[in-house]
Amino acid sequence: MTTIIAVQGPGWAVVGSDSRITDEGRIYTMSKGYGKIVANDEYLFGAAGDMRAINILEHTFTPPDASGLYGRELDAFITNDFVPALRKCFEDHGYADRTLGPETKEAASQGSMILVVVNGTIYELGEDYAWVKDATGLYGMGTGGDYAIGALYAYLPAKGKLTVDTAKEIVKESLAIGAKLDSGSGGPFTVLAQLKDE
Repeated sequence: MTTIIAVQGPGWAVVGSDSRITDEGRIYTMSKGYGKIVANDEYLFGAAGDMRAINILEHTFTPPDASGLYGRELDAFITNDFVPALRKCFEDHGYADRTLGPETKEAASQGSMILVVVNGTIYELGEDYAWVKDATGLYGMGTGGDYAIGALYAYLPAKGKLTVDTAKEIVKESLAIGAKLDSGSGGPFTVLAQLKDE
């Protein structure tokens, strides 16, 4: 169970997650240095669902280079280059729906919701590898995601510009609320930021 939230700013993104894992009634807290949000090359990844996804995203996946791509060019890159590379990596490492073969017309699938941040832009990938960018700039996933995203809305400044530092504080406070209301989520919390030019 998980709480992952993110805020899209102008040329930056802030992502945060909890560190609790529950499995058949057992509760784990991830060790320091491990998380549901990881950096890999120029990307930040978060995953809610199977831990296998984040393991592969951090230690196995070699994401394609997105340097210098923004806006519609980055969208096309995510569709045409990134998603096929991710799908192939998942399939090569046994993390995909193996019942789907060339004879079926069903879409490929895997078992997690994935947050992808590249060039300061957030994409949310579903289990079918389809991506979305939300016009609100707010993202939440996992069992505590709805609680935390509600807190994000409440904490956002009514007027004025939201900065990266303020977004980090708001994300951390919202994660704490999500964890308080969702028994499958808990601290400590990880909050990472990425700027467009990184």
